[in-house]
Amino acid sequence: RTFACSHRGASAVEFALIAPVLAVSLLGIAEVGQIAYQRTDMHGALRSGGQYVLNGGRDLTIAREIVLRSWTAMPEDASVEATRFCQCSNVPHACNSPCSGGSVPEAYISLSAHATLGGIVVDYGDTADDAIRIR
Repeated sequence: RTFACSHRGASAVEFALIAPVLAVSLLGIAEVGQIAYQRTDMHGALRSGGQYVLNGGRDLTIAREIVLRSWTAMPEDASVEATRFCQCSNVPHACNSPCSGGSVPEAYISLSAHATLGGIVVDYGDTADDAIRIR
């Protein structure tokens, strides 16, 4: 009877039941945080390359290099592309010829990145694509 009425050790039993739940929750938060950090880092690197273009830079190789150097947590399989294209009324058009009304085509530079993002504990193989377009 004394054993059944005793409350000694109840806190230890409660902690033993709740500790695994807390540990899994903490790991889940860390995993989500790591993937969010990687996506933000990728987008920030693209913005750095875009800033170069907005400041008057026209060399696509330099823009690509700025993105690669700015990407601090770049995965091994990451790829970055920098392309120039033109449009007339939202239709792709050659950059070296006038539009059908004699107007000049709108020139754009596109910076895009692709990578496989992973967590701290488990590698989910989550692929991420991001792109910016500058006129």
